[in-house]
Amino acid sequence: MHQWPFSWLTTVDVSRDGYRAEALFWYTTLMCVIAFALVTFALVYSSWKYRARPGVKALYTHGTDRKSFAVTGILAALVFVTIDMNLVRVSQADVKEYTYNWPVSPDTVKIEVMPQQWAWNIRYAGPDGIFNTADDVVTLNEMRVPVGRPVMLNLKAKDVIHSFYIPNFRLKHDANPGYVTRTWFQAVQPGNFEIACSQMCGWAHYQMKGDLIVQPEADFKRWMTEAEGDAKRRFDPADKEQLWGWEWVQ
Repeated sequence: MHQWPFSWLTTVDVSRDGYRAEALFWYTTLMCVIAFALVTFALVYSSWKYRARPGVKALYTHGTDRKSFAVTGILAALVFVTIDMNLVRVSQADVKEYTYNWPVSPDTVKIEVMPQQWAWNIRYAGPDGIFNTADDVVTLNEMRVPVGRPVMLNLKAKDVIHSFYIPNFRLKHDANPGYVTRTWFQAVQPGNFEIACSQMCGWAHYQMKGDLIVQPEADFKRWMTEAEGDAKRRFDPADKEQLWGWEWVQ
């Protein structure tokens, strides 16, 4: 895992690719601190240099002359190129390398997530490997994944826009009603981590929490075997609400 100079100020990063988001965060923070320091210096220096003094006539200007426009344009272009364009360059490189580079290995764990006010519905395909069938494993506010394997998510909201957020993985992705969005992650160490909604979704938004439990491979397989058995016993063909899933979108 990559560690940044001030990583102790944030939650522990336990993902394979979280360092990408942290790189953008710390670069943006550093550039903003430098820009703030320069602006503060300019304000203090100008306040001192152009302070009221006996015998010095005040000069009033609206900053509408060509020189003022030129200086403003140059400074704005400098900020745009050094901060904004660099952020675009780095983020676009990560988009190509990570965000849309979906895992396709056979060991990928596939999970459907349907958030609603105010809960996380989680669905795994059962032994038949097809989503939205009677043998699916369905949980509420609890997602379990194995350490070291890629996890691919399909997200579709039931009611309003929600945002699937796991701080320890530096991952945040919107879930929208009406169509499926996709994202993925990979854990590098086991543990229990919080799932939160980072999109204001109603008066009980603050209660919309879940648990992401990262387990060793053997523990995950044991849990999945037990959960598949429970799913068969609990399934009620008359309860249509149980089949809220959809055909997997790769």
